[in-house]
Amino acid sequence: MASKWFLEGGARRSKYAVLALAALAVLASCSGQMRFPVTLSAQRDLADQNIEVIQMSPENIQEYRTPHYRVDRSSQINPPPGVYPYTYRVGPGDVLRVTVYVDPERTQTATDATGDGSAGIVISESGEFFYPFVGSVRASGRTVSDIRQDLTQRLRTYIADPQVDVSVLTFNAHRATITGAVANPGATVLTNVPRRLLDLVNAAETTEFADLRRVTIRRRNTQYTVDLRAFVDRGEPSNNPVIMPGDLINVPENDTNKVFTFGEIETQEVPLGDSMTLTEVLAQVGGINRVRADARGIFVFRRTPDTPDGFLVFQFDLRSATALVLATDFQMAPLDVVFVTNDPITRWNDTMGSVLSPIAGLAQLRAATR
Repeated sequence: MASKWFLEGGARRSKYAVLALAALAVLASCSGQMRFPVTLSAQRDLADQNIEVIQMSPENIQEYRTPHYRVDRSSQINPPPGVYPYTYRVGPGDVLRVTVYVDPERTQTATDATGDGSAGIVISESGEFFYPFVGSVRASGRTVSDIRQDLTQRLRTYIADPQVDVSVLTFNAHRATITGAVANPGATVLTNVPRRLLDLVNAAETTEFADLRRVTIRRRNTQYTVDLRAFVDRGEPSNNPVIMPGDLINVPENDTNKVFTFGEIETQEVPLGDSMTLTEVLAQVGGINRVRADARGIFVFRRTPDTPDGFLVFQFDLRSATALVLATDFQMAPLDVVFVTNDPITRWNDTMGSVLSPIAGLAQLRAATR
């Protein structure tokens, strides 16, 4: 199952990488190189590629400062039904303590009855245990109350009014397993005290890449997706369910909640966190290349349901202080692509360099052979 999740995670990462590559293809198609037009006149033909460029200004920042579209996780959230009340049922490997009170002066405990009270009574693989005079007693799938009533009824043949107490000394039968973006993956033994999802996630210690908004619980043949962050932030009880025996919990990596940076800026995948502005993204990757970048051409590519085959492109002109304020107000959305184009002089130098390099190399070769 873990390998399946790994493969599915790889498929998701490939899918999201395709979005970034699609933006790069647009940039390359504009002129055969990785750049994007900065002027209105040069951008007129982009509509044919389903690209709408929005030049950001103080007049429209309020409309676009908060993304109208984010990766929709709400439709995927289906936490498991509540368990009320939580009831522990004994299973193979559990160790029971059985005490039989005959009268106030004389009692019989598991020690006296089995000769090995220090170890208790271990439930066998078949889900049963042996008790003197009574014989084989079914335990698996029953509560300690069920077992106590069964023993009481069957001991009446030998004891007039038996008083029986049954408890679990050691819990071994039931486990839940947690995997994914946690520091301590593995199985956790479940007891008669209910444990909730947050308990197991905290015990496993999430990594910095964990996405608590899409924690999955596989229970029997059904997979549930839980927004654990909603419980942490807003206390929504259904998003912190009780964990049941056999549950397989996976904390996925935060593979959708990121943005990409390209162009005259350090190429990176930047984790988005709960929120991040364009200014914060630029600062995190070290800012734009002040020598090569065209400050008029700071672009944010965003694909939405309204542009499934194209992009909304937000353009910022960072030559003015006003634009810096706009960038600070502009909230990023998951899978945005930030692209910084190069300036005309840089393009000229790059072009001339590509033309002159072979000539210079030929001249050096001729000089070496003389």
